Amino acid sequence: MDLKSRLRSIVGGPQRAARELTYEPDTGRYEASIDLDRVADVLGGRVVSNGYGRALIVDRRYESDRFHGTRRVGDCDVADGELLRLLDPGLPPRDLTIGACGDDDRHGRTLFVDLETTGLSGGAGTVAFLVGVGWFDLGAFQVRQFLLTSYASERALLCAVAECFDAAALLVTYNGKTFDVPVMETRWLFHRMPMPLESVRHFDMLHPARRLWRARVSDSQTQTWPETGNAGSPSTALGAGCRLTTLERVLCDVTRVGDVPGMEIPSRYFRFLRTGDARPLEAVLEHNRLDLISLAAVASRAVELVEHGTDRCRDAAEALALGKVYERAGSIDRALACFDHAAGDRRAHVDVAGEALYRRGVRLRRDRRFVEAADAWRAILALPAKRSRILTALRQYAVEALAVHHEHREKDYEGARELAQQLLDDAMFEDRDRARHRIARLDRKIASNDNSQLFA
Repeated sequence: MDLKSRLRSIVGGPQRAARELTYEPDTGRYEASIDLDRVADVLGGRVVSNGYGRALIVDRRYESDRFHGTRRVGDCDVADGELLRLLDPGLPPRDLTIGACGDDDRHGRTLFVDLETTGLSGGAGTVAFLVGVGWFDLGAFQVRQFLLTSYASERALLCAVAECFDAAALLVTYNGKTFDVPVMETRWLFHRMPMPLESVRHFDMLHPARRLWRARVSDSQTQTWPETGNAGSPSTALGAGCRLTTLERVLCDVTRVGDVPGMEIPSRYFRFLRTGDARPLEAVLEHNRLDLISLAAVASRAVELVEHGTDRCRDAAEALALGKVYERAGSIDRALACFDHAAGDRRAHVDVAGEALYRRGVRLRRDRRFVEAADAWRAILALPAKRSRILTALRQYAVEALAVHHEHREKDYEGARELAQQLLDDAMFEDRDRARHRIARLDRKIASNDNSQLFA
């Protein structure tokens, strides 16, 4: 008996081995017998059929003249172009050989995607029971939602979703790179189905939103300058400030009435599976639709900012954040213009003005524009003295940078020593050994100059 035959005999023969490699959905003991047509009537949807079974689809259309808060739906369209690459330099350029016919082309559509799942932990046990997809069609925002009515029909739902994604040239999500797309790919992989998103470009709005508005949303909650906190933590930024619902309120003045809390959504779905009553899911579908419209509104606001620059900035903090985005994308002239705007705004918080001057100085020094950089350091020292940890650190940096400039560029050793002594006298300055070393070196240079003049 060869090895292959021996292995087959161990596992119980070829029929059993083939059975173990075939997925058979478990409907579960606690899953009610659900009438799909009745659920479609309750939720205003329709039933579609494919090779894997039947799936429920709910369509809604938001016309262009409708308002989402203060933003008009028709103004929330996001063009797939270089402006998005300013927000995310890692986004691959669009392949112009496809999608050249516009949104009506099969491969030319920008899709906004948001999921509602049975949990947030991820992994093979997390199921996307509602897949919301939105796109712009003739100025209107078209939303299509795919609802999982039983675990046994998941492959039918995944097949219907894949057909919709076939029309995508660009995917826009909010935290989708970390959560939404991995969840979908896990489900396709679990069912041994092709994964249609492998070649689709993906723009995750969460990361540009953090860069642009983390300060604004934190300030609206705490009324203090936010970067003194632990803003570097992804969970903190997403949980405390940069939630989509927070941004829609701060940027678009959207107030949701009767919205279902996110933590309640999985329990409503499980109740639907047990009872077959789809009415509690109406609020869940509306929550998902609002998330999709808000995603488009926030993304379009970000594109508007990078397109028009400081003309569309609401305040100095937004101009400073936009300057950072430009600088990260390599658009240096526009970044410097934003830093100038933020530093010159008299209404700006002193920490905002100080950071804008600091970033301007560092950028100019990197470009070997040393005199202009020195002007930025002096402007930091001219800011009103206030009790601020950020401003204190910026002033110390500016003093040391000016000392370096006077020593190595201006050859003004006395002026450089005076600045170094100022650092040494500052009780808040930590690296005192470096200041003493600089003073000792400057004393030697001053003495050498005095001796040279004496013997001249």
